[in-house]
Amino acid sequence: MNEQSMSEVWKVRTIKNYPEAHNHLLVGKVLEITDSYVRMHCRSYHYGRVVNNTNDIQIGDVMIRVIPWSRIEIINELPSSFNYVRGDIVADKEGQVLFQDNQHTCSLVTTFERRY
Repeated sequence: MNEQSMSEVWKVRTIKNYPEAHNHLLVGKVLEITDSYVRMHCRSYHYGRVVNNTNDIQIGDVMIRVIPWSRIEIINELPSSFNYVRGDIVADKEGQVLFQDNQHTCSLVTTFERRY
């Protein structure tokens, strides 16, 4: 299977190896899907157990990343028009951080998503 999926924007949460590890999210455009991996043009977000505001999240550069299926825990499909490159993170209320562009808003981190 080597499908091209040029318009999907995904929020991907990767598997943690141990409870103290930071959570890793990737948000971006799907470039390629194979039996072994997903290739994305995306931005990464890293955060620990306590997230009270946007300063608690480390934001990585936009780049192409290859994520093995064995490392993916959950995928949320976002609107294909979501601007993940220019989107901003904002703290809506304590414990909830949102990712938004000019048209869309989605949860980046909520209390529910902070596992362990």
